[in-house]
Amino acid sequence: MKNMKIRHKKMAGASLLEALAFIVISLLVLGSGIAMWRTTSAGAKENSAVSQIMALQTSYRGYYSSQTTYGTSGSDITSIGITAGIFPTDMKIPSGATTVSNGWSGGVTVVSNDSTFTITYSKVPSDSCAKIAVTKSDWMSISVNGTTTIRDNLPLTPAQAAAQCTGSWAAGNTLAFTSN
Repeated sequence: MKNMKIRHKKMAGASLLEALAFIVISLLVLGSGIAMWRTTSAGAKENSAVSQIMALQTSYRGYYSSQTTYGTSGSDITSIGITAGIFPTDMKIPSGATTVSNGWSGGVTVVSNDSTFTITYSKVPSDSCAKIAVTKSDWMSISVNGTTTIRDNLPLTPAQAAAQCTGSWAAGNTLAFTSN
């Protein structure tokens, strides 16, 4: 037998064009993943906010059911709700605190208006604000950035909510829900 020489082809590294294509594809996949995560995260915060607002309405009504008022008009009854365990467990309440934060790190307050009370959410992003503002319930009124819509005109239409939810990215929007 003849002595056959086996020739090995020298392996070359990836070309610059291949490396660039890999980087671009990787960035596209990563960007898509981040976009999906943000969308999912925003939707979860919106759903959570709606659930929290509804739970607060029900809980405050129940807590004060044997009373003729919710307290002195203009008084902040947030701390009463914290002490009584009215706030949902998924809300941010630091130990010993008298303040509550929503999913966007904005304040959540509950203020007595004598025979009604108002739940206020601040720093809500514009895209989430519109989705929360159209929530159907038996509210006396809903205020978005100071524009109040009374019960007879509720729920807000998506167009009304979008027009009112114009807060800046940093400041967000303020939603106030008044209940009896």
